Amino acid sequence: MDGFRVTYTVECAEVVAQLSPERRILLDRGLAVLARDPYHKATAPIGTHEDNRKAQVAPGVLIEYVVAHAVMVVVVLTVFDDSLYLLADDELGSGGDT
Repeated sequence: MDGFRVTYTVECAEVVAQLSPERRILLDRGLAVLARDPYHKATAPIGTHEDNRKAQVAPGVLIEYVVAHAVMVVVVLTVFDDSLYLLADDELGSGGDT
């Protein structure tokens, strides 16, 4: 077997089903990297248990997952939507006083 098998909770599978095709491709590519190495240097443990991890797998896509035996279970999938920022684009870059 080449890497870990990736699976989703029911809730995460519903979010994945709603992704745009472009974002789904990016998610799949990121998960393919993690399936080969779920402890990749770009990941971080959640809490004190090394097998509970998080990673930003694509632009605007953060996952939390659990590694168990030869399976990675994605338990949280957060998709950040640029259109939902509180600040407008022209307010983000200045960094100065408001």
